[in-house]
Amino acid sequence: MLAMPHSLTSADVTTSGDCAGEYSVTRTWTATDACGNSSSASQTINVQDVTAPVLAGRVTLPSTIDCPAAPVFAVATATDACGSAFTLTSADVTTSGDCAGEYSVTRTWTATDACGNSSSASQTINVQDITAPVIATLPAPTTIDCPSTPVFAVATATDAAEVLSH
Repeated sequence: MLAMPHSLTSADVTTSGDCAGEYSVTRTWTATDACGNSSSASQTINVQDVTAPVLAGRVTLPSTIDCPAAPVFAVATATDACGSAFTLTSADVTTSGDCAGEYSVTRTWTATDACGNSSSASQTINVQDITAPVIATLPAPTTIDCPSTPVFAVATATDAAEVLSH
């Protein structure tokens, strides 16, 4: 008949990794019998952080605004399931449209944790020009006598994106 050990104990040692989400735990089991004989066995579990931070906020919803309004982007936030510190950066790319008052701006947010995992999300704002130019006030109708030649005032117009004249 086999005798059961007098005691069975365990002790854990945790070792930090390269970032907050990475570490290893070594558990050492020690069995000791009533005569004081003992033996030990260890198991190590390595925890790695392969999960990117999760971006939150309304950063993926495209929108359209009318010129001359300027794009206003949602502010992104992020969380990291493994508790790693992370950086949150953004970069904008502007693409010209069919005319001076039309363009789009895409802002890409990137969250990168201390373990090198990253995730990105983009929001595009399209700017459209649907407002006609405004012609400045012209002189009131006038009457001239023949043989005079009509002389017109120089018209000017303004647009949200530029000044027009002819």
